[in-house]
Amino acid sequence: MTGCLALAAGAARAQEASNSFYETGPEARYEAGVVAVEGEVENPGPVDLAGLPLRQAAVREVAWEDGKAVFKGAHFYSGYSLYDILKGRPVKKAREYFRPETDLFVTVENAAGEKAVFSWGEIFYAADGFGALIAASARSVTAPKRRTDKDWPLPQGPRLVATKDLYNCRFIAAPSKITVRSLPGDFPGEKHKHVYAPAFSVTHAGGTFEVKGAGKAGIRTYEAAGYGHGTGFKGMKKVEGFLFRGALVRTGISPQESGSYLVAVSAGDAYRAAFSLSELINRGDNADFLVVDNGKAEDGRFSLFSPADFFVDRNVRGMSKVGITRP
Repeated sequence: MTGCLALAAGAARAQEASNSFYETGPEARYEAGVVAVEGEVENPGPVDLAGLPLRQAAVREVAWEDGKAVFKGAHFYSGYSLYDILKGRPVKKAREYFRPETDLFVTVENAAGEKAVFSWGEIFYAADGFGALIAASARSVTAPKRRTDKDWPLPQGPRLVATKDLYNCRFIAAPSKITVRSLPGDFPGEKHKHVYAPAFSVTHAGGTFEVKGAGKAGIRTYEAAGYGHGTGFKGMKKVEGFLFRGALVRTGISPQESGSYLVAVSAGDAYRAAFSLSELINRGDNADFLVVDNGKAEDGRFSLFSPADFFVDRNVRGMSKVGITRP
C-alpha cells in the first residue's frame, strides 16, 4: 500500500463547536491506496480501500523503548477495517475437512517486512470486529491543559493500528499485503468424541510446560449471554475462571513483543481455534480470556472463555494443547 500525507500536521483543525473531546486537535489525512489479499480465499487480489466504509476509533498509543513504557500520543483515527477488507473475500480453506473458520488467522505485512498477526476470530467472531484499521486520517486528541505541546505528533503516512491493544506492537506503517491462512500442524482426534484431559500443555520456542490449575493466575468472574453463530442463544451463564494470560506468562514472551505470534488452542476431539498472542496478553480493554476449571466433566476439565467474542465458537472445551509459533 502506498500513501502520502495529504494535509500537513496542524493544517486541519476542527472548526465547528463539538461535544466530542476527540475532534479538537489537528488532523492529517492519507491517500487510501490498495492492499493485496492472498491466501485461503476464493478471489485473491487487490482491494481498493477508497471504496470501503470508514470506521473510527480513539487510540492511546504506548510503545516499549529502552526497557520502559513510552506514551506516543492519543489519536482519533478514521480508517478501513480488516473486517470490511476481508468480508467480501469468501474463505477457501486448504483443509476442507475442518469446516469451522475458528482455525483461520491473518497476517498483515508491509514492504519493509514488518508483520502483525490477527486471528480470524478477533475480526469476525468478536463483539466489535472493527478494531484493526488502516488509517485514512489521524487527529490529535489534544489535552488543552498540558504544560508542554498540547497537540500530539501525527503519523507521517497510512498505518495499521490495533485499537484494542495496550502496546503498539501491531502498529505497522504502510501495510501492503494481507494473507489468510489456517493453523498449520496436526490435530489428532475424532469429531465430537471428547477426550478428558486433566491438564493442558503449552509449547513455545523455549520448550513445553503443563498447566494443571490456576497457580498464581488471577481469578475473574463474568456473566455472559451465550450465542452461537449457527444455533443462536444458549442462555445466561455465570463464568468463573483464571486468567489465561496468567498461565502464558511462563513462556517469557512479553505483551510488548507479542505482535507477530500465533496461538493454537486445541482439544482431544481435534477441535481448535486460532488466536493472536496479542489479543490474549496485550489487551488494553481488560476483556481478558479465562480458563474455566470444570473439574471432572466428561468433555474435559479445562475450557476457554472469551468475554470479547459475540459468538461462543472459540470457547474451546476440553483444552489439551496450546501451541505458540511465529508464522
